[in-house]
Amino acid sequence: MLIVRADGTTAAPSRPLAAAAGEEEEEGGTEPAVRTTKNWQLSLHLVEERDTTRVHAVLDADGEVLHSDAYARRNPLDGPAPAVGDEFAVGRALIDLGHQLLRAGTRHATGPAEE
Repeated sequence: MLIVRADGTTAAPSRPLAAAAGEEEEEGGTEPAVRTTKNWQLSLHLVEERDTTRVHAVLDADGEVLHSDAYARRNPLDGPAPAVGDEFAVGRALIDLGHQLLRAGTRHATGPAEE
């Protein structure tokens, strides 16, 4: 796993996720908690055209693939700021993916009638 910061620099996590999970104990016991590690892959594809930034986000959640398309458009009164368009478009796509995950969780927990 690699952490990519907003300024483009990268770093390794301070401690591996599996090690951190293994250190925790179940409540009231001394036995280590049973943990499962999963790797979900998120891909973000950004395209900038004139005053519009479009993003296509793909989340592969252990074989369940979710897609989201979002965009941001610069107000003609504002100066060019491509990074701002990237942030808004990606943020909107991630919010949509979050909503899709919540709907999927509701469906799996309660059935389609509860959505």
